[in-house]
Amino acid sequence: MKILVVDDVGYTCHFHARLIEKFGYRCCSATSGFEALNLLKTDNDINIVITDLMMRGMDGVDLYKEAQHLERFTDDGQLDPPQFILMTALRLEKNSNDKDVQRLKLAKELGIDKIMFKPLDQDELRETLKDMLMGAPEGSITSQTVDLYTPAQKIKDAVNDIIESGNSTAAEQFIECLNGEVHHLQEFLSKLETVQN
Repeated sequence: MKILVVDDVGYTCHFHARLIEKFGYRCCSATSGFEALNLLKTDNDINIVITDLMMRGMDGVDLYKEAQHLERFTDDGQLDPPQFILMTALRLEKNSNDKDVQRLKLAKELGIDKIMFKPLDQDELRETLKDMLMGAPEGSITSQTVDLYTPAQKIKDAVNDIIESGNSTAAEQFIECLNGEVHHLQEFLSKLETVQN
């Protein structure tokens, strides 16, 4: 699974792409709607698009509309269109007759998955991505989606707490616990291999 960030302002695009990677996700970027559309045509791993609303040429709404009609296939069949997060600095309450605000209203009417206002709230973005990815299809139709982000983050937090406390006994106990769980996963994989063979 991969997230595509689209923004025609280079530093903004770069900032959000690095933020997504900091959250632990694979990410690619595009600096125009047309470039993003080409990436969607060639990269079937992209499940989520985070795009700016106002861009030169093809804006975020047009990109969303075009993406709904793309035919993307894997060995398991046709892929659903990617989910979309639309970023904007606009507010609907202001300048309600403004052309750009009308585009934002259209985005809501078209059913874009999420609209987020700049500057993006990082915690809200992290939670939104987690929710979206939990519902995104994995490579195989038979695979059940598993939320790995939440437990992984808890492990990282626990490790940081242990390191900050300087408690070597807790560190040893935690490593022992982790090794036990790794052993269970290895047994699980071995059983799977036996069944598949």
